[in-house]
Amino acid sequence: MPNGGSDCCGTCWFNRNNKGEAGHPKTGSAEPAYCEIRGIQIKAAFYTYCANHPKRSPQRDPVPIGPILVDEGRGRERWKPSPDTEIIRRHLLDLVAQIEEAPKVEYPIGSYRDEVVVRQLGEFREQRALSALERIAAFDPAASTGDKNEFMRRTRESLVKTARAVMAKIREPEHGA
Repeated sequence: MPNGGSDCCGTCWFNRNNKGEAGHPKTGSAEPAYCEIRGIQIKAAFYTYCANHPKRSPQRDPVPIGPILVDEGRGRERWKPSPDTEIIRRHLLDLVAQIEEAPKVEYPIGSYRDEVVVRQLGEFREQRALSALERIAAFDPAASTGDKNEFMRRTRESLVKTARAVMAKIREPEHGA
């Protein structure tokens, strides 16, 4: 079975086996993959994913963004939730404030980084994100990368829908509260 996409832990610079470099490892390692920023052993590095991968975060972002996903033959599913600390929340708030209406070209398989940031703020029910989410919800859904390559072209339609759903989630009272 081929690997599950080139945006996996097996090609990530945060995988200890890759010695800080992105791309396919230069040497084979008998050691299991280990995520240095999340402090976790990765069982199937070529079928494990997160938004910190260089294809999602080319600026080498060492603060964990969103959950860890695995693909065990049914598509990418959540394996581990995002860690929740004030440092991570502040970082997500900084990232959501930087989201622009025109999307950047990004690896097209899996979830786009901006959407992972927005969804994670919703998971945290982060009230401080509401003004940034309102700004994003007002984006033109048709705003696009402008890329003529249909495989790489994307719009803001799914981000706008995600922002609206996350705002509703944050604003609704928690059950049992």
